[in-house]
Amino acid sequence: MQTKRRLARRATTAIGGAFAAALILAACGGSNDTPEGAVENFLDNGIEDLANAFGEGDYQKAADTAGDYLCAEDVEGLQGIADEFDGLSDEEKEMAQEGMDNESLIPEDWSYEIGESSEDGDTATVEVEMTEDGETSSETMDLVKEDDEWRICNMGF
Repeated sequence: MQTKRRLARRATTAIGGAFAAALILAACGGSNDTPEGAVENFLDNGIEDLANAFGEGDYQKAADTAGDYLCAEDVEGLQGIADEFDGLSDEEKEMAQEGMDNESLIPEDWSYEIGESSEDGDTATVEVEMTEDGETSSETMDLVKEDDEWRICNMGF
């Protein structure tokens, strides 16, 4: 029972982290050549697939998708969740997925604006302001450079 609760908490945290990232990313399109481009690339090409994989309980697909956008440490955390989930019985998997539906986990009514960014060697930060339901908040995205590409990191997986 503890394993199911822990997995459900980790899955919820993972979805929350992915959702928060989606809310603070820019949608102009980009590549992983710059910190800002990596943030844009994740939103344009990966966040919806990642969120849908979580919603469907396909944590392996989430870990595989994350490999294109997130740092190795975060991908490893997601792989750990996938491995743990895979080891559960069907009943335990169903319990862990309670409360997660297949409806869109990313709201349609949010907007965002990328602010300042800074690079220091193989690390960077990107400031982002996001608005949802009329409320605005500021976030800082951490990135690392791995294999000559910028990757979003420290999402808490």
